[in-house]
Amino acid sequence: MNILYEKFLCKFLKKLNTIKSRKELGNELVVGILRNLNVKYCSVYMINLESNKVLLNCAKTAPGVSAHIKSVADHIMALGADLFSNSYDMAEILDFLYKMSKDNVIIAPIMSREDLVGFVTVISSRSDFNHKYTPIIEIIMENFNNRLDVITLEEALDKTNKQKIQFLASISHEYKTPLNSIIGFSDILKTKMQGASEYKYIDNINKSARFLLSLIQDILDMARAEFGKLELNYSRFYPKEIIEDIILSFDEEINAKKIKFSYTLMDVEISADSRRFKQLIYNLISNAIKFNNAGGSITIVSYIDEYKNFVFEIKDTGDGIRKKDYAQIFNFFSQVNRNQFKRQQGSGVGLALCKMIVNAHNGEIGFKSRLHYGSTFWFKLPEYKM
Repeated sequence: MNILYEKFLCKFLKKLNTIKSRKELGNELVVGILRNLNVKYCSVYMINLESNKVLLNCAKTAPGVSAHIKSVADHIMALGADLFSNSYDMAEILDFLYKMSKDNVIIAPIMSREDLVGFVTVISSRSDFNHKYTPIIEIIMENFNNRLDVITLEEALDKTNKQKIQFLASISHEYKTPLNSIIGFSDILKTKMQGASEYKYIDNINKSARFLLSLIQDILDMARAEFGKLELNYSRFYPKEIIEDIILSFDEEINAKKIKFSYTLMDVEISADSRRFKQLIYNLISNAIKFNNAGGSITIVSYIDEYKNFVFEIKDTGDGIRKKDYAQIFNFFSQVNRNQFKRQQGSGVGLALCKMIVNAHNGEIGFKSRLHYGSTFWFKLPEYKM
């Protein structure tokens, strides 16, 4: 192989390995071979083995190509397409490709995850083309097939993930409808039964339904984030107002556990997704209350650090976290200290979602904790405005 073809291969194979779609990959192969190997014709034919539908049928000819070469190309394409469409076995098709590859013709199989899914036809005017250029075509096709494997796998994963999200969305809708009815009617009953001895039971039904509703939404958000990028809608807002409103919404739980709650919040404007920011703050405060002890304390501060990051810290005097659980604290569906602290309920989704939200904002999140002595969780978001 001469130095010119070595340079071409190096550049061409690097290009193939960056391509994201099957169609683009096939087109790039045809154009690259036609331009750089001095051939008269190149085509790619690919088929979906399950549906028997043609995925790609791309052919290009060099200027001034002879009628004879066009005739040979059409003949090969017709025979090859007939073999694939009539579901001949792999050995028969490979035998056809081998026999048709001679003199000025090279026909190479396209393999995807060990399945024969098509063929590439290259025709030259040189009678020794097959003999001299087969090794180059084989190198190109090996890389082409490898890249096709990656694209096929990514497409399969995208399809599977989309189906999972659609399933979860459907299930969440089915669950949300009755839960919203339970919440609505229990709200009405709470209003009518203020002061009655049965009020606490209605209140418990209402709280449990709301907890289930938030859990369903968390799981759906987790699925969307796990199978794709978490979508953000940036806007400018004052986090102090949001944090104070969320603290107020936990007033009943704070009073019930006699928790000493204090906070110092810097009044600044930041750029972030306000809905995700609320979700982030809500989950962190909820955890601090949930895992705190009766009569304990929670302290919240927010400020701007020396690197212009918005920083939020929440410190509690609760159960704390064992060192061996540190690594899994932000994992989905993990519940630390479970054997020792069975009284706590939780899905194991909240903190994992917090990490995804912070990461999506290009921020940082972390914690420090000591078993039986409480925990401090914090996060940083970049880009704020005074």
